[in-house]
Amino acid sequence: MLRKNEFCKVINNIQYMDRIETIKHLLTENPNDIFLNYALAMEYMSLSDWNSSAVQLEWIRSNHPDYLPLYYQLAHVYEELSNSNMAILVYEEGIELAIKLADKKTELELKSALEELTF
Repeated sequence: MLRKNEFCKVINNIQYMDRIETIKHLLTENPNDIFLNYALAMEYMSLSDWNSSAVQLEWIRSNHPDYLPLYYQLAHVYEELSNSNMAILVYEEGIELAIKLADKKTELELKSALEELTF
C-alpha cells in the first residue's frame, strides 16, 4: 500500500505525463511553436529530466535564438548536467542578447547567475 507522500508523487508524475502528452500532441500540429517547445522543456525540468529539457531548449536556441527566456533555463539545465562550460557559454549568450534587446532585468539576472556559477 502506498503512503500518502508516495501516492502524491505518483499522482504528480501522472499529471506531468498528461501535460507532456498533451503538449507533444499539440506539437505534432504545430512543431515550430516556440511556446509549446518551451512549455515541454519546463515540464521535463519539473521531472528533473535534464536531458529531455536540454533537447527542447536547444531546439529553441537553434531555431529562435532571440527567445530570451530560454537562456536562463538552458544554462540551469547544463548546471544540473554538470556541464559548467556550456552553462557559462549560454549565460554569456543570454547576457549579450539581453543587452541587445535592452532588457536590463534579464541581463542582471543572467549576470548574477553567471557570477554565482563562476565564483
